[in-house]
Amino acid sequence: MTSLAWINAIWRVPLILSATGVMATISVLCSLVDGTGRSQHWCARNWSKFALWVSHVEVEMSGLEHLDPRKSYVFVSNHLSIFDIWAFLGCLPFQFRFVAKASLFRWPFLGWHLKRSGNIAVDRHHPQQALRRVRSAAETIRRGISIVIFPEGMRTWGGEVAPFKRGSFLLAQQARVPVVPVTLVGSHRLLPRGSLVICPGRMQMIIHPALEYEEYGGLDLGTLAEKVRNQIAGRYQRV
Repeated sequence: MTSLAWINAIWRVPLILSATGVMATISVLCSLVDGTGRSQHWCARNWSKFALWVSHVEVEMSGLEHLDPRKSYVFVSNHLSIFDIWAFLGCLPFQFRFVAKASLFRWPFLGWHLKRSGNIAVDRHHPQQALRRVRSAAETIRRGISIVIFPEGMRTWGGEVAPFKRGSFLLAQQARVPVVPVTLVGSHRLLPRGSLVICPGRMQMIIHPALEYEEYGGLDLGTLAEKVRNQIAGRYQRV
């Protein structure tokens, strides 16, 4: 990459960081008067739309017709880049919360927002605590709030969909709600793992038909994880 191209790619980062500080602060202030998390979700949506806009990134979304706005879901997706988070927040017209690593909740601004807006922190080093958080999240889903999970556990390099951690699906079985596989394609080219250079372009967000509880309730977690992964990976490989 030439010096001019690098400068053209990197200037977006300070703008996004500034927007993160501003919107996270507004989100925390909103949390003082709104305990539902809906105002905070509005802040996150607008933060994400700004990040997509300033990055010159277009999200090509398909499959939204598979969803019923009156239902809550557990959305399960592969994970390639921070753009995945912005795509979900900016494009999915649902109230939802993320299940995220507990370490993210310790970050300034972003962590404050995550905690105050009702997102679910999971610490894999403390399984009993994680189980309590899962049970609490199941109650959140029953109240009409959807959940987004990245069951690979971390961002990948884009070559293939990594194995899914079966514990990620315990939440869906506890809540007895539909599981919606989501295939994300191309976001690793926009902001590769380990890089701060944003590359304008396009990514795809493909929503698959929901897997109803009656279809997966009798499966063990490992079988369910592999079933959903195969559906996501099958579409990922064909794009």
